[in-house]
Amino acid sequence: MKERNRIGLVVGLFAAPIIGFNAGWITTTTASVQASETARVDALTGICSSAAGRMATARSTDLVTLKGYDNRAKRDEFVAVIMADIQVPADILDKISTSCSRSLS
Repeated sequence: MKERNRIGLVVGLFAAPIIGFNAGWITTTTASVQASETARVDALTGICSSAAGRMATARSTDLVTLKGYDNRAKRDEFVAVIMADIQVPADILDKISTSCSRSLS
């Protein structure tokens, strides 16, 4: 009986971390950092998109004119103006600008 207990212990010690990681019960520091960064980018992208709507209304600009691949340069310029007014950490500025531009396209 002791032999079965040892085998069960060894199999359990080996299998538990694998099951835990695959089921999402255990997270790594990298995963936590990525999730945090994604949340920051998503939140600030929402702020940028809202500001784009307000700026378009103030300038009497139709956001439809910024849609599509051909209007990418205009859209990027528009987002650059918006981003100048939003305090964004430098490490995620490009990601937010890109995400905001995509949300307008």
